Order: sequence, then structure tokens, then C-alpha cells
Amino acid sequence: MAQAESQKTTSSNTILAVDIGTTGMKMGVFRLSDDALSLVRQFSQEYEVNIYNDGLFGDIEQEKWKTAFIAGCKEMEDLIGDVDVISLSGTTPGLTAMDKDGQALYPAILMLDQRSRRQARFIIETVGIEHLLKTTANMPVAGGCSLASILWIKDNCPEIFDKTYKFGHSNTYFAHWLTGGFAIDPSSASLTALYNTVRNDFTWNEDIASTFGISPGQLPQIIPAYESVGQINKSLARKLGFRKEPTMLIGGNDAVLAAYSVGINEPGDIINVNGTCEITLICLDKCLASANYNIRAHVLQDRWLTLHVMNAGGKALDWYKSLFCSELSAEEFYNSFLPQAIENWLDCESGVTYVPYLMGSRYSPEPLKAQLLGLTQQTTREEILAAIVRGLCGYQKAHLKEIEKKIPLKNIIHVTGGATNPALMRAKSKWMRDSEYIHNEQSSMKGAAMLGQKYLDN
Repeated sequence: MAQAESQKTTSSNTILAVDIGTTGMKMGVFRLSDDALSLVRQFSQEYEVNIYNDGLFGDIEQEKWKTAFIAGCKEMEDLIGDVDVISLSGTTPGLTAMDKDGQALYPAILMLDQRSRRQARFIIETVGIEHLLKTTANMPVAGGCSLASILWIKDNCPEIFDKTYKFGHSNTYFAHWLTGGFAIDPSSASLTALYNTVRNDFTWNEDIASTFGISPGQLPQIIPAYESVGQINKSLARKLGFRKEPTMLIGGNDAVLAAYSVGINEPGDIINVNGTCEITLICLDKCLASANYNIRAHVLQDRWLTLHVMNAGGKALDWYKSLFCSELSAEEFYNSFLPQAIENWLDCESGVTYVPYLMGSRYSPEPLKAQLLGLTQQTTREEILAAIVRGLCGYQKAHLKEIEKKIPLKNIIHVTGGATNPALMRAKSKWMRDSEYIHNEQSSMKGAAMLGQKYLDN
């Protein structure tokens, strides 16, 4: 990959961080001065995800990513011209089949997707879970495993599989659009079931790939998250308002970059990410694979992160609001109703329980569904909401207890994401883990900017 050495020497220390989220894009222009990053301005735009076939299919047209990025460049056009480096944070997998020109041949299959359960089982039956955990460090599941999604395309859309030049994730597709280069980073490649995550040596597992009829040539080059894919195409740069043809960094997974942004780099460090999904990550200095959670390579060398995902985290609260509190505005619900419901039930016994699989599970080959149990005629909507919050906390609590048996955990939990507030942090302290909770803003985007800083410093 091109390193754009001249870009480093002429840099004005302006970085554009781009966070390609599951349901929206965030962009921020950062300035680097005296080794300190400062956010100058930011932009965000939501987009619709396609959920269909009884909720089993979850994907998005890649054009929505492009449209949001173009809108952000226009909104911040007075700053875009100064940008020297663009760094990506991406939802993963966001599995995208591309032709030789980088054009998407099918919508990006998201981690919410459940269509490839049969293919995930087939991978496990063919390779064996023990071998998968020893090499790729992850159990294949629908949505969260790129190989399962690739095999679904092969089985159901063979004409698309045959036309595919490269399979990549959101950052692969986006970087190619801007530079023409195909690449992916280890944090994104970790959940493909094709990457040697345990070794974390920037190599694909060619034995597993060939077992399922996938050529290594159909997979992008694996490079460090802070490495350049190349510079933006000159004509496209002009159209978007860039004067300098910025260097594009491949970046990394959004949750991993959230961890990176708040200093999650020592064994036992913890971060809890709250967005559409709720994710708890714990830093490891050795790869401790399990069928109960994912493992991602960190953007730091010799570090891994557990990735314990609840597909419907903030989404569960949005679902509850639309069903039970549709008369309330978002501000009324999150700033008043939700805190009051939590306070009323924080120290009270409740017979209502929530089984939290509203959008399935990454760790089950079967389609798990949510349940509300213990309802009576006396049950109030406040008690139901408190039960949902408690169920989400209990799900992450189980992961913390499992990892604590293997390594000591720190007593500070960093909390990030839009789907949180002080009331929810009180609930986490009571129902998830009694720790000090520190809230951090814009972490995935900041983590991408920090990769830009690392590139400029090298």
C-alpha cells in the first residue's frame, strides 16, 4: 500500500475522522497541536437500515454511506480543504461483495443479520469449534461472521459470488471508493472466521478459506489500522472539497476505536459502549478465546479485546418507547420517564424479568428471541422498563464474571455512546458491576482521529 511519505512532511496536522456507524455516520475535523487533538467541528447524519423477513435479514445499501459522507463534506466545506489525513472507524462486519471497480454487488450484510445460521453451523461442523477457537478465536454465528455471510451469498446468489472480486467490510468499501485500494485491518478482519486472530500476524487462514472455496485473492490485504491505503483520487477530492488529496488510513472497528480513545490498553481495562448495540470490551494481553463472546485484535500490538455484544442495547429502549410511551418526546422519555422508572425500582424486588434477545444473539446458532416474564395485572410500564434495563445489565454482568475468573479486572468502567445517561449508569453500578463509571463522548470518532495522530507522528 502507498505510504504517501510526502503527505507526512507537508501535513498541517488536520485530521478528518469518519465513523461509519450501524445507523448513522459521524464526521469530525480535528486539529493536532503540541501533541493534543482538538475537535473543531462535527457532523452527523442518520440512515435507515433494512430489517426484513421477520427480522432475520439486516443490511444496508452502501450508497447511504456515500450520501452521508458527501453531506458532511458539504456541511463542513470551510474546513475540508485543510484536511491532510482521513481515518476510518467502521461498523463490522458490514460484509460487502465488490467487483474489480469496487462497486457493491449486494447490500452490506450487518452484524444484526441472522440469515446465515445454516452456513454458520456448516462452518462449525466442517472445521470444528476447537480448531476455530485456536486459530480465528471466534465461533461463527450469523451476522457476526463474514464467512457465514459469504457462504450465504455463494449458496443463494451464486451469480454475485462469481462476480465478486473482493469481499471486505465497511472500511474496505469506503477506502476503495476514495482511493482505489483494497484493504482491511486486523480489528475488522477478526470476525471473518478467516483471519489468524490468535497469531494476529496480518495473514488470512488460507486452509479455512480454501475449505469453503474462497480464494485468498478474493480477500483484501490486511494492514495495520494506522497505515495508509493511499491518497484520495484527485478528481474525487476536488468534487468533495479537498484541496490536498488527503491520505486515507484504513482505520478500524468502531468499538475497538472507542476503547482505544479512552486508553483501554492494559489487561483488565474495561469499556462499555452504548449505541444501537451494547458492547462490553475487556483488554487482554493474550488471546482468551471462548464460544461465549467474540475476540477482536486491538489496534495496538500484542493486545486483544473481548467483544461481548447485545444486538439490541439502545435499540431495546427505542423499541420500548415506541410501544409503551409513544406519547412522550425523546427528551421526555430519556430525561424524565426513564430515570424515574430506574430510581423507583433500583432497590425494589420485581417479579418481571426480560430475556434480552430482541434482535437475536451473536453467540447462538439458533434464532433467540426476547421475552418479558412475570407480568401481572399490577405490572406497570415503569416496572417493565426497569426490567429491560436490568436484563441488559445482567447480560453484561455475566461476561465480566467470566473474564474475571481468568484475569483481574480494573475497578473503573469507561462508558461511551449516545444510548446512556446518569440514570443508566446508576443502574449499571447496581445491576452490572459495582465500579466507578466514567462517561466519555464521541469515542469511536476520536479513536479514528488518534490513529491519524499516530500516522502523522511516525
